[in-house]
Amino acid sequence: MIQLFMAGFFLLLSIFCQALVSFGASIETFCGNGNTTTTVVVFGNGIMNNERDANNSLKVLRDGLRASLSSEDFSKLEFKVAYNRSYGFMGDLYESLRQRRASDNFSVSFWRWIGNLEAVPEDVRQFINTAVAEFDVSEHFGTEDIANHLAFYRTSIAEGKKVLLVSHSQGNLFANAAYQVLYEDTNHLATRSFGIVAVATPASFVAGGGSYVTLSEDVVITAIAATSVAAGTVPPLAPNVTNVGDGTDNEDWKGHSFGDAYMIFGSRSESIILSDIFSVIASLESPNQIAQEGIITLTLSWGQNPDVDLHVLEPLGIHIYYSSPQGQFGYLDVDDTDGWGPEHYYVSCEDLTEGTFRVGVNYFQGNFPEQALVQIKAGSSIRSFSIDLPQAYGYAGDENPTALVDIVVSGDVANGFSFDIQEL
Repeated sequence: MIQLFMAGFFLLLSIFCQALVSFGASIETFCGNGNTTTTVVVFGNGIMNNERDANNSLKVLRDGLRASLSSEDFSKLEFKVAYNRSYGFMGDLYESLRQRRASDNFSVSFWRWIGNLEAVPEDVRQFINTAVAEFDVSEHFGTEDIANHLAFYRTSIAEGKKVLLVSHSQGNLFANAAYQVLYEDTNHLATRSFGIVAVATPASFVAGGGSYVTLSEDVVITAIAATSVAAGTVPPLAPNVTNVGDGTDNEDWKGHSFGDAYMIFGSRSESIILSDIFSVIASLESPNQIAQEGIITLTLSWGQNPDVDLHVLEPLGIHIYYSSPQGQFGYLDVDDTDGWGPEHYYVSCEDLTEGTFRVGVNYFQGNFPEQALVQIKAGSSIRSFSIDLPQAYGYAGDENPTALVDIVVSGDVANGFSFDIQEL
């Protein structure tokens, strides 16, 4: 069933690009007047996206919420994207079509088809449908993306924030997977602080019984449903709203894109999506804050072995780890010793300084090889780094942890700071 869903997802890339900014966007950030947000609204995008369109899609969601909330309530929200990468499918599709339709202007036509600027020829549609049907999800499913998403969700919840994930199209597969890990695995959340609002979902369920919106005029979901019936698998959730006759103009003939079909200003679907967002946020529990949010925050997580430790060497040489948690600029405020993590280090805006913060890990205790993930938030940039740890080193590793990343900070409090995250 998952293969069918992912196959259907990739039908989208043949006819449109809908994009959002990834967690890893590298931008300059300045210290503000403090963070009063209580909820993180995350957009889970579909595969085959570019970052230019991503900004537009994120703006659509943010603007819709801004127009519906008081300035005070809107200020309590922050916005991020759980980015899902493309995994090479577009390149394979392009090359296959190029060979079938050799012409001097093929590359122009291809991108015009993708951008919905030119009618897609019938033989191209048929070829795409075949390619989609043969798509192997096991080779393309973004397990690394999900790990990055989970690290961000866990960090946000540890910092005392609710997390609401608005997932569009195939982003719903990632949303459902994340929900099941957060609430059903061994290291499950103790609080119900994470929820989903599904949009144009090709899945047969919304994890946690969350709400969804699918348009009757969404031809992509209709095609997936028809394919599932032919394949004898469970179809997507049935359409439950239409914008036909509501006085708005659908700018996407496929009725599928987030901004041009589902979030048209004043449409029935926009109204329901916004209402669902407010309802789910209100139903979520406010988690206990166990970690502080800073201008720099580091979160370490790992698997089922007992203990991996986060280490930070601050600009003036102070070594921060479990035995010495207080630094000159930052603090290790969460130390986990029984598996999974997180461990958490933060630097407040008031204490930040120029210089290099070196981030490392030590596999302290365990009997099997381990893999650790360090997620770094520096200003508005979020990046994740994984590292394979073949064996535990115990106390010996405390003096020589495995260096992973340098965070190079430039600027000052008066003029603001910028961050350069460099993998070692």
